[in-house]
Amino acid sequence: MEMPGSSPPESDLTPGVGAPASVSRRRAGEAEPPAPRRGPRWASDRGLIATFALLAVAAIVPIWRVRFLPLLDLPNHLAAVHIWHYFDAPWTRYQDFYELSLRPAPYGAYHVLMHLIAFAVDLEAANRIVLSAYVLSIPAAALGWAHRTRRSPWLSLLTFPLAFSLSWACGFLPFLVGISLLLAGVVALDAYLERPSRGRAAAVALLSVGCGLSHPLILFGYYVCVAVLMLCYLPRWSRIAGALPLFAPAVALLVWQLVAFESPMVDLRSGPRFKGAWVPWHEMLRSFPEYTLNSVSGDLDTQLFWGLLAAASSLALWSFARRSGFLPTREPATPAGSPLGRLHNHRSLVLCAAMVACYFLVPLHLARPFDWWFVSGRFSPLICFFGFLSITAPLRGLSRLLMVPAAAVALVLPLHLSEKYASFDERIEPFARMVGRIPPGAEVLFVSLPPRTDEALIIEGTNHFSSWVQVMRGGFSADGWHNVGFPFKLKRRLPAPPSNRGEWFKPDVHGVAYDYVILRNERLEKPVFAAARTSFRRIEREGAFSLYERAR
Repeated sequence: MEMPGSSPPESDLTPGVGAPASVSRRRAGEAEPPAPRRGPRWASDRGLIATFALLAVAAIVPIWRVRFLPLLDLPNHLAAVHIWHYFDAPWTRYQDFYELSLRPAPYGAYHVLMHLIAFAVDLEAANRIVLSAYVLSIPAAALGWAHRTRRSPWLSLLTFPLAFSLSWACGFLPFLVGISLLLAGVVALDAYLERPSRGRAAAVALLSVGCGLSHPLILFGYYVCVAVLMLCYLPRWSRIAGALPLFAPAVALLVWQLVAFESPMVDLRSGPRFKGAWVPWHEMLRSFPEYTLNSVSGDLDTQLFWGLLAAASSLALWSFARRSGFLPTREPATPAGSPLGRLHNHRSLVLCAAMVACYFLVPLHLARPFDWWFVSGRFSPLICFFGFLSITAPLRGLSRLLMVPAAAVALVLPLHLSEKYASFDERIEPFARMVGRIPPGAEVLFVSLPPRTDEALIIEGTNHFSSWVQVMRGGFSADGWHNVGFPFKLKRRLPAPPSNRGEWFKPDVHGVAYDYVILRNERLEKPVFAAARTSFRRIEREGAFSLYERAR
């Protein structure tokens, strides 16, 4: 349904289907009159601007409050960019272990952004900038999409918390950057299909390539959105046909990646080409709140999800009651329009349905052609994004107070996360001091022993801290992304146990290759090096961390 007081979408102006007589009398082939230019409604709404700014500041507090942001894969992604950016620096010794591999590849968008920004600021600050841009890009895209679909810009407040999904906790940084590109690409394509221009065409082409460079799952989700959006613009065949060539660069990149790009992640030499694991639909439904808004320990973030859903549901019910005549309104009823016009006007809902289909039909885990954990669950924030923005509530005057619960959730969640992160960061301080004591040029192994969990987190937040050592001291990290093929390839490695199996550490097999070993959660009654033939001496113990030096 259409927003009261807004002009009908162009797809409702089909001659002979509720169109004005002037449109019906337009000669075949005659150009359409230009639509009146209107700025976004939020630009003149001081209350919205103030609320949006407050929530934007709160949203990035967790990112800038601590140094060691406890996102599972973050250290490995950060180290990959560090290898690229400081490859020629003698102190890093990276040339002893790696060689650069800079061909366009999936996962590349995050690394390229980080590499470029790191020329202006240090790498850790660049990472915070990229993560802040991701967090704020979701409500920013919501503002743009609300303007395109003639929905209230206040609905964008519902989307602030969606940045902090389970994918955030897992540190899927290339995928998260891809979410930003996907949403921007949907807004850009919608703008092009409404009124083509060279600028809009360039935006669609560039964002499509960006999606192709961010993550394969993002590219899949983006093309699903593209197909659905083009369906919603029927019967504008000429505009749809004009949009198709804009995807040629992204398709060419995808073909090259499939044919020419080699990555150890992809193994098609034997066995089935595709192998995935699905879970029952009721399990996916039950897990939806956790996949969407659960990233730290405790129940508060999941409870906030239900609060957010309740706020959106109340808005939808209030809007339905007004449209159905159960509540008084001074606004005239909007004509139903043609079926294609209704499809166009409710394209947010159609996109939401498409994301729901991906959530239930795509396997939750993949084994082939590559090993991916948590695949379909990553669509849950996109379901909420398009679902929230399908609400037709006008939200004028006092009705804006209906957004107070949503704004409260958007304010409380990041502050809650920042407290959890700060407590984790405090427990990590001894680790940072120990690494700071290690002399330059030394090789260091970090081992996390059971229990690998932390009281603030739902993930094993220190599993990949070998890569933090690499960022701080250079050298080799036994836990880096050696199987991606971008931006580096492995040339030589040192022995080490798997990052999530620190109990497999053997001093005489692994420890002998390093000058220093940092252990987390070593038990005093069971010293790791007690029976080792190679001599190690403990030079510091603080908190959960112990620093050992190999005897010369």
